Amino acid sequence: MSVNDETVRLNKSFEGYHKKLDNGDCTAYQTYLGGGKYDIPTIGYGTTKGVKMGMVMTEAEATSRMMDDLKEAEGYVQQYVTVPINENEKGALTLFCNNCGPANLKKLIVPLNKGDRMGTANKFPLYVKAQGRTLAGLVSRRAREQALFLKPVEATEEPAMPQTVSKAPEPPSRKSVAAAVIAAGAGVQQLIPADPLGTAEGFLSTGTRIRGVAQQSHDLGGWAVGLPGWPYILGACALGGGLYWAVCHWLPSKQETS
Repeated sequence: MSVNDETVRLNKSFEGYHKKLDNGDCTAYQTYLGGGKYDIPTIGYGTTKGVKMGMVMTEAEATSRMMDDLKEAEGYVQQYVTVPINENEKGALTLFCNNCGPANLKKLIVPLNKGDRMGTANKFPLYVKAQGRTLAGLVSRRAREQALFLKPVEATEEPAMPQTVSKAPEPPSRKSVAAAVIAAGAGVQQLIPADPLGTAEGFLSTGTRIRGVAQQSHDLGGWAVGLPGWPYILGACALGGGLYWAVCHWLPSKQETS
């Protein structure tokens, strides 16, 4: 049985528990329809199948028989309805079928199967007569079935949640941030001389020496140009330097490669 609790509660409310005996059990009964006619034998919560006058059931047995009746009606709903329906819609149609029968259920759901839910909802109040007379009990029953049919299905208290989620990147810890700062500081420190002042003085001293050598070279060049035959002197210096380079650098390198 898969109809919801609201469907079971409404059906018990519609049918009532009849005919109750002093010990809590129930016995079969027939409702007088008028004109000398009686309804078919009924027992417990509206059960009629296989019931004969004189039958007695406990309340638990009557509930079990009622659930069987609802299960049978639900089977017709599942067989005849060709569109998806929610639990409240199925419950309302099951209650209707249990009371009015599968033939009337087929007529009721014609709009529903065409996609017109309101068309079926509006047809519930049409089934309120018995023996050609409108009965107040049926008017009330159809109104409550209609209300259940139109009632939205409430969300569960604990909606389904995914079992796995993507792990968010963890923020860096204080230790990792501190280590990064220290490492960066060490790198910068390597670029800074241990004695910045001494290093600066060294740069200045080196620059002074270079400038002095350049000045002396310039003076020597000026002195050589001032001598008679200075082109020959410069040529001799160049030749001497070339011989020095050949003997001291070029010949040793050739011997190493050979």
